[in-house]
Amino acid sequence: MLPKSQRLGTKAFTEIIGKGQSFHSPFLILREIFSHKNSSFAVSVSKKVAKLAVDRNKIKRQVYSSIKKLNIKSGHKIIIIMKAGAQKLPFKDLALELEKIFVKSGLLQ
Repeated sequence: MLPKSQRLGTKAFTEIIGKGQSFHSPFLILREIFSHKNSSFAVSVSKKVAKLAVDRNKIKRQVYSSIKKLNIKSGHKIIIIMKAGAQKLPFKDLALELEKIFVKSGLLQ
């Protein structure tokens, strides 16, 4: 889990969804907006992706763990929205998918 200082609150969601850029991949959507503070993240997993809360939380933990390992540029608010089918991805494939979308968005250093 990321420290609380690097996680987004619910109030930032409307700003990012309304004004932010989006990048798509087969299993996730990355939405980001520039911020003058350190980068912060949120992961959204709907019930369409995984019915059980246990499974949704597992996906979130895996995404947060993968984000920790990436060298992401500072100064962005980022939301990662998981698509249907993401539950079936092994952890290594999920980490690779995240890395690809961060490269596509230009957020990796």
